[in-house]
Amino acid sequence: MFTILYLYITIFTIYFVLLSVVSLKTQKKIRDKYTSKDSNICVVLYASGEAGSLEYLIRQLKSQTYDKERYVIYVILDKVENPPEFIFQTDLGINVVNINNMEPIGKSQAYSILAEKLSEAPNLDAYVFMDSCNYVDSDFLENINFYLTKHSIFMPMINYIGEDSELKFWDNVRVTYFRYISKFIYNARTRLGLTNLLNTNAFVVKRDLLNKIGSFDFKDKTSETKYTLKLAQEDISVGSINDVKIYREIENFDLRIPSLSKRLDIFGQNWTKCKNLRTFEYIYSLLAPNWLVCILCYVFLLSHTYHFGSVKILGLFSVGYYGILISAIILTLAFSLSLFHVGIFSKGYLYLFSYPLYSIGHIVKNFPPVRGVRNFIKNKNRKHNIEKMVSDAIVSDGKNDYTCKIELISDDGLAKVRFINNGKTYTTKNNHLRMIDALKELSQKLSDYGLVLKVCECCKYFQPIVDGSTNMVQGNCKCPLQGRVEGDIIPTLIWNTCPNFEKENVVKLF
Repeated sequence: MFTILYLYITIFTIYFVLLSVVSLKTQKKIRDKYTSKDSNICVVLYASGEAGSLEYLIRQLKSQTYDKERYVIYVILDKVENPPEFIFQTDLGINVVNINNMEPIGKSQAYSILAEKLSEAPNLDAYVFMDSCNYVDSDFLENINFYLTKHSIFMPMINYIGEDSELKFWDNVRVTYFRYISKFIYNARTRLGLTNLLNTNAFVVKRDLLNKIGSFDFKDKTSETKYTLKLAQEDISVGSINDVKIYREIENFDLRIPSLSKRLDIFGQNWTKCKNLRTFEYIYSLLAPNWLVCILCYVFLLSHTYHFGSVKILGLFSVGYYGILISAIILTLAFSLSLFHVGIFSKGYLYLFSYPLYSIGHIVKNFPPVRGVRNFIKNKNRKHNIEKMVSDAIVSDGKNDYTCKIELISDDGLAKVRFINNGKTYTTKNNHLRMIDALKELSQKLSDYGLVLKVCECCKYFQPIVDGSTNMVQGNCKCPLQGRVEGDIIPTLIWNTCPNFEKENVVKLF
């Protein structure tokens, strides 16, 4: 046990010392930004929900110092409420992709769809993907053009602006930890040619690489880790460039780091699938300890060697108390040096040193028995406001129609739908804000079994009414009924059905 513990902490100590040493070489603050080629860049902005600072970001991008003929701007509006009219002005030359699906499709799918549409576009060299809540400097694209000569895929440095006092204590802990790994860990790993976890809030990728790797798959933090692993298996490293900066309001902070349990799960699935040295290093870097684990490892080793003598390493040599003590001192000095590189002052030290406690608390909080007890107490003490309504409906297998019932359930404002047929029931798994989306989930589930739910929500003639309510159960029927006068409005509800039902086979995204 102590042999494994010694090897684990010693390898990490050597790794951390290398990061600190490589960071000693300061980067040139003044450099020639001229390159032999000005890349043609496609800037893709993703917005969902509220538009936020989208208009301000577009104005910053339109006033870049980079050659205006060398970049284009695409704006993806993924179910955005009240998008600013500014972006639709034709004289701006902005390409707007408005996705009007029932629910947001997510930036992973949105980026993939757009990249596929532009895969054959002539003279396009690279994409810049980022969220609409960011801000950029006037030389943002000029800096990106410079680093495209050095990296195939890289991330700008995200700087969170705003007062720390606006956040709670543990939120400040997460923000400070993110600053530390971004300014020191990611930067040093980039200098060593190692890959970093891809942060999809903002990243740059060459088109040739994207065409080679294929569509994106980063629906959550865990999938971002898997996507980074996929790049490493192709011997491609994700760089992190401090010299290319973007800015976000501190209230939009997002710690894109998967939990320890998820990292261990990915490690367990892939530790034997190391195609190259970069993949090997990245997989085993998922096991890197935090400073509290380092302290505990050295305390156990020092205590053991002090009372029982040296630790034998694979039968080759022995390490005594003073050898382990020197190793612990070296790691401490390397860590102190890393703080100098990051430039943390005052309360920042308290926040940074508290992160392992936050991490342990997060693990304990989500430990299955603890989580189960917590949810039980929460559900037991909470009074549910449940409303139900049963409606007759028809389900078809393509040949025959069968009568069934659908039960619409509202539990504290969250919608579910129960399908009832011949005494058998099926209830949708997810909670939805809108009843129309719960019904959508049910219809998709039935379609997996070759069945079609013949209700208005699934009919191609149905047009929902956005009335400001969360349920959105009302709509209009656009069916060209015999004798219908153009302009007539036939109101209906999402669970209604009629003999003129026709399935909507294609979901129009754009």
